Amino acid sequence: MYQVLIADDETLDLEGMKTFIPWHSLGMEIVGAVTSGFSGCELMERERVDVLVTDVNMPNMSGLELARRVRERYPDVRVVFVSGYRDFQYVKEALALQAYSYVLKPVDDAELIASLDRIRSDLDEAQERERELLRIRTGAGSARAQAASPAPEGGRAAEGELPERPAACGGKNARLIREVTGYMQERLDQPLTLREAADKFGFSPNYLGQLFKEGSGQTFNECLVALRMERAGELLRDPKLRIYEVAGQVGYRYMPYFSKQFKEAYGMTPVEFRNGL
Repeated sequence: MYQVLIADDETLDLEGMKTFIPWHSLGMEIVGAVTSGFSGCELMERERVDVLVTDVNMPNMSGLELARRVRERYPDVRVVFVSGYRDFQYVKEALALQAYSYVLKPVDDAELIASLDRIRSDLDEAQERERELLRIRTGAGSARAQAASPAPEGGRAAEGELPERPAACGGKNARLIREVTGYMQERLDQPLTLREAADKFGFSPNYLGQLFKEGSGQTFNECLVALRMERAGELLRDPKLRIYEVAGQVGYRYMPYFSKQFKEAYGMTPVEFRNGL
């Protein structure tokens, strides 16, 4: 399902779009329905959004300004404007922002549905291009990757008395998973998002997230946490490092949250883990 954010300060129009557009038939679902541009920006910090449907004229932050910010930060998001204004200046700005369509109010459901259907086809084609790119990448690197992979020689005996480590990731599309997890491991001390990784490897966040889940059995964030906890376990073996320093080196600035995630991974707090060594 492609994820849709709708923004309109007119509650009746917002509810109408939520109710009368057959989102699931279009292969879409609404992840947010907001009444201001500011709320739209905040939601997009938390949720993946593929399609933005926004009113042009909203107080404080207009739909045009919302779309402009979205275009700067999330260039893959498809934008549809709805508006009660026929003013050519609005249409001109919408075109400059590469909007898919400009639907006049009162909204003609059939016109909006047709626009969304075109967007779905475009998103499907983009995903197919990404699949083809992945096949090319995987085919080119598979022989080299197999030759470079040493045979496993068993676990390290010294860890036999220590708590079990959290599971790491691997599997289908192994070369891509290795590259992405390598990128993650290099940045464990930094804030890192799926969108940043997707930009790095030339995929959309939605598609890379799907590939990563299929290939590793974990979501991007689950794997990132597992890698951070594995590194934290290694660092805690160094008695010279304080626990807050360990937390900082694996990307946590808030100690209670670090302790909570560590306990979920190891079944004990960082202090208990260190004392058990």
